[in-house]
Amino acid sequence: MRGSVNLLQGFTRILGVLLTRSRSLYAALIIFSGMGLADFLFRTYLFPVYTDFLQNLGANPDWSQIDVGFAPIVWLSFFAIILGSLTVVISFAAQNVPKLIDLYMDHWPSLLFVWWSAACLVHALTLKVLAEGGIQIIPSLVFNFHVLLAVSLVIGFPFVLSILRSTKTSNVIEILLNGGYSKINLLAAKGSAGTISLHEQAKIQYELFEELNQLIDLLVYVPFKEPKAQVIEGIGALLRHYVKLKPKIPELFFKVDERIQDDISFRTMKNLMAEVEKTRTFYEQKSFRLIGNVYNVFLDAGEFDLSTMCVEQLSQVGKTAIACDDQELIEVITVRLNTHFRFALKHGQHHNEPRNLYNLVFYYGQFIGYLMEYKHVGRIKTCIGYFVFYAQQCFNAIQRAKSLAFILDVLAFEMQKLLIKIYQENWDRELQDEMLQKFLVFDNFQDMDKNFAVQFFSQNHGIRLLHIGLALFYLNQQEDEFALKIAKDTIQDMDLMGETLFNKTMSTIYARLQFSGPTFWEDTDRGNLNIYYTPYQDEMSSFKKIQQELLLQNKKKFLYRN
Repeated sequence: MRGSVNLLQGFTRILGVLLTRSRSLYAALIIFSGMGLADFLFRTYLFPVYTDFLQNLGANPDWSQIDVGFAPIVWLSFFAIILGSLTVVISFAAQNVPKLIDLYMDHWPSLLFVWWSAACLVHALTLKVLAEGGIQIIPSLVFNFHVLLAVSLVIGFPFVLSILRSTKTSNVIEILLNGGYSKINLLAAKGSAGTISLHEQAKIQYELFEELNQLIDLLVYVPFKEPKAQVIEGIGALLRHYVKLKPKIPELFFKVDERIQDDISFRTMKNLMAEVEKTRTFYEQKSFRLIGNVYNVFLDAGEFDLSTMCVEQLSQVGKTAIACDDQELIEVITVRLNTHFRFALKHGQHHNEPRNLYNLVFYYGQFIGYLMEYKHVGRIKTCIGYFVFYAQQCFNAIQRAKSLAFILDVLAFEMQKLLIKIYQENWDRELQDEMLQKFLVFDNFQDMDKNFAVQFFSQNHGIRLLHIGLALFYLNQQEDEFALKIAKDTIQDMDLMGETLFNKTMSTIYARLQFSGPTFWEDTDRGNLNIYYTPYQDEMSSFKKIQQELLLQNKKKFLYRN
């Protein structure tokens, strides 16, 4: 019963769209005008030629024997088959692909062929009426049977099959994405100084948003991972294309239309619309909010690979924004990365699950790497400050979710990579020292409970492994100053742990550094990379020597004070 109701609703919607939408009416005008012109040309010029051609082939056609009453029946059947097939195919496909009917009722080939079928039927009915009035219609009747019917039979059923194929989810996604590309390219072709009417601006904004909404609906309704991944990657690629062309788009386009302000994604941001217009980021913000919503859905559903793709695309759009020097968009993306971090951290706390955070930190680090390529020093410092903040949040949550201890190590690993790179590229030493001090905070957070800290750091050595691994790199580069600062930080553990536990912990750390290889014996989402590995084990004796000298100095100071 439900299927019947849906078919009836589908037929009603299709019929309503055909008779009311401007694009459908334009298609009707084109088809009816073209058919009238073709009938005139055939009657006037082609019918005698066609008759002679048949006679030359040995045929002796008797046109008066053609039954004019047969034509309306044939065309009514044909029209019913085409419109019925279209209704059935689209209505059933729309059960899994939302708003599919609206999509295909803006599809020029579909509109043209439906109106072609209707025009052929009207042509046949007109001939029937004229014949009953005693008017000579033989040339037009031959045109109807020999040309229109033949063409319709040739293209009719392939058209239905093509519609059936195009309702495949992957093809629907391609159609929606291509619609976005065409609109963006149309805007860019006008140039930054080009003109655009308010009506056209509002129409394009609305259509772009509708396409995004339809794509996100697919993520929710379609149960398979492949189309979900196609949507995420497609939106990311579309955004990158948009960001590249944004400088060429007319300025008026970035004035947000009232319908866009009422969009569900912006209803809580109405007081910020002036800022969104100023930064020209309304389209990106819409996309990021939608991706953020599905990111939460993927977190709750345990879809680690899909949630990771959301963050990956955010990072890739960030890369494009950095390359295009879109400072406002870079700021928006930084905020969105932090928002995703908060989502993933909340999920990790509740489920004791670090996997989403692990993947997110990787792509956040990748984003910082893109900032490094273009020497965005201020933004790098800001992002590192966020890393320290979230590391503190992870540390505070470890007693409730022990697996978050690993995320501390992952954050530290990304900072270690950053420090090595800025040293190799010979960045300002004051900046390097500032970044190093933030790196060393990872085992000395604010308001840290001493008893818990002793228990934690004596059993979880990841932070110190990464600290000392960086020190070994510095020693390999003859950078004794930074290596000394790390060594001084490590011996502070003596005050926290006591001499016996300190020596035992350091022995374990040195053993792991000495014998760990570059790969791990298990696979992760990032491969089997061992984040604790250092290729500079030969410098370990030098670091131990520095440590021992510092410990000896501390003992002498202690004895002197007493």
